[in-house]
Amino acid sequence: MTAGDFIVVGVDGSDASARALQWALAEGRRRDVPVHAVMAWESHAVLGGPAPLLMRPELAPHHAREQHWKELNQVVRRCTGGEPVPEVHIELVEGRAAEVLVNRSAHAAMLVLGDRGRGRVTDAVLGGTALRAIHRARCPVVVIPKGMPEQGGRSEPDGLAAIDPVLG
Repeated sequence: MTAGDFIVVGVDGSDASARALQWALAEGRRRDVPVHAVMAWESHAVLGGPAPLLMRPELAPHHAREQHWKELNQVVRRCTGGEPVPEVHIELVEGRAAEVLVNRSAHAAMLVLGDRGRGRVTDAVLGGTALRAIHRARCPVVVIPKGMPEQGGRSEPDGLAAIDPVLG
């Protein structure tokens, strides 16, 4: 793929990321470009040593990865159900979410993220993933706010299509 011919969307299983994925799918369909649904995960099993794994084997990295993979696929299926969609690539990547999304943004047309609506103060104090990705992304970033209609609803005034200065 060449630079700028796909959309990257961060998926974490939240309602905010599902809204972002729905919007990205609608935008991908409108622009006729693929959508890459990316979920990042981190294994914390090593930090706890072997004892927690003996008592709770579901904490093992391969089990955690399987659970994240199922969750990612469920979100994508739920968001694509019944609608014609662009080509969708599903990626589960081990690593910090902001770093993974920034890396994936390097050759993307745009990075799409969902806003959980917690507010600026909370995000600034917590250093949210979206905030870090926005500041370091290597492509335009679209943040889908909490009040955005489902299915990426876009309304064009008087039926006119808006011209996007970035993607055309």
